[in-house]
Amino acid sequence: MLAPTHIVLLGLVLLLALVVFGPKRLPELGQSVGRAIQEFKHAGSQARDEFNAAGAELRSTPAQHQADQALTAPSASANGGSSAAPTGVPSTGV
Repeated sequence: MLAPTHIVLLGLVLLLALVVFGPKRLPELGQSVGRAIQEFKHAGSQARDEFNAAGAELRSTPAQHQADQALTAPSASANGGSSAAPTGVPSTGV
């Protein structure tokens, strides 16, 4: 919330800007400041999105790694205890 002193200071700054830049240049200055703020917000949101995506990728990597291992390397108990038998070929138990 703005205190009365803040409102007075804001008015003085606006008056000083009007005197320094003039009434014709002041709208251009406001537009350029607005664009700069918009670009800054956009860059911040892009950085936040990239950071969140990288964090999500790091969080999902161990689970994905375990799932990949389960698909590519069958466990010894899945093929009768022998790790020499190929997948899908029953072991003789010898």
